[in-house]
Amino acid sequence: MNADKAVLMAGFARLDVVALAVAMGTVCAIGLFLMTATLLIKGAPPGMSVGTHLGLLGIYLPGYNVSWGGSVIGAIYAWIIGALIGFVWGVLWNLTHYLYIILVVVRAHWWRMMGD
Repeated sequence: MNADKAVLMAGFARLDVVALAVAMGTVCAIGLFLMTATLLIKGAPPGMSVGTHLGLLGIYLPGYNVSWGGSVIGAIYAWIIGALIGFVWGVLWNLTHYLYIILVVVRAHWWRMMGD
């Protein structure tokens, strides 16, 4: 392997798509769980319901509400959504870097041919 390829491969290292998906899913799940838990621990003033705005996620996530059980259901949904976003992000990241490396190598060969 020549020095140019080594520099390109080090500069554009591939992302581990599965690891990114698991990490994104975990961060999203913990985030939604902690937001719900914070609202439940904090409570609401008398006469008001707890977490009216966060409770609107129940429209998109069936079974989710601002309760301890709902926080677990919401964390599962958030993990799935985060994992899908992480997977797509990782695949697109690797694809764009792969295409860019091809472009750089083709340009290098082109200029080398033009110089000869």
